[in-house]
Amino acid sequence: MGFDTSFHPVDLPLVEKRLLPFLAGHGEDDGIDDLIARAVEMRAVRFRAKAWALGAQEYALDHDGVPFEARLHVWGRPFFIVGDGLDRLAEDVRRYLAATLDDVDAIAAEMVGRLDPALAGRIEPDEDGHLPEDDVLAAGFAMPLRMLRGAAVALRRGERHVRRSDGREFDAARLLMREVPYCVVEFAAALLPGWMSRGCTWPTRLCEEAGLRAEGFTAPTPLTGLLREEFPALDWPDPPATITGNYTVGGLVPTDAVAGARAHLAAHRPELTCDALDAQKIDEAMGVAEHLGLGFCEATEIYSGMEGNLN
Repeated sequence: MGFDTSFHPVDLPLVEKRLLPFLAGHGEDDGIDDLIARAVEMRAVRFRAKAWALGAQEYALDHDGVPFEARLHVWGRPFFIVGDGLDRLAEDVRRYLAATLDDVDAIAAEMVGRLDPALAGRIEPDEDGHLPEDDVLAAGFAMPLRMLRGAAVALRRGERHVRRSDGREFDAARLLMREVPYCVVEFAAALLPGWMSRGCTWPTRLCEEAGLRAEGFTAPTPLTGLLREEFPALDWPDPPATITGNYTVGGLVPTDAVAGARAHLAAHRPELTCDALDAQKIDEAMGVAEHLGLGFCEATEIYSGMEGNLN
């Protein structure tokens, strides 16, 4: 079984203060509509930036000597980011996060110039793909979260099942216990995308293979913290601090442990059984998390290159 692996800076205060209270049934049903609207906007920014990355890839395939690495610039970093140095990388992430759709072409054209100033005006964005309409995107972002909120509300009412809009029913307790970590990270990544990889490249797996302690990594229980407190009668699982399958969140690094975890991996880089590019992706994602004052986690199936779901 293959894995579409990813590495994520995670806004844990957003999870704790906005997402988990909403999932627990607090506040109004439209309580995260602002976040959903933001996710829709960011999806358009991501899509346009990746169109430029794909255009650069097409150009590089047809022309020798273009310093373009598809595994980094398309299937690695979020958006379309070219250049070295963590300060620059973090600033470029900030620029895209602050951008509107109208701003993206100018930022991406700058990235083309960083590849090679001689490429200015020669590379165009790939125009083959198209996003669904905004309302369709919004419904897709909202549905998993509203289902989980519905499960919590049903349990508070003493009901065992929650019904989806198509009439299908789900066990409310099972849904809440199993699906929250993945859905929370998936939505958080819609607001702040992570780094893409492929295969068994997640940090906790690499540490285990090398016989090392995964310093700083914990189980992802904070992603269900409030729900565990408010629904103590549920048979909550004790999740492992690593990835165990597809559609899974693995090890989570709290904000104050990111710098130490990153330094630990860097110190043991020769012992880690991944190639240099995947090690770079992990380090960049953790470095940006450190710069932005965020946590970090590893996950699978947040993105899918085959399905065109890119970061």
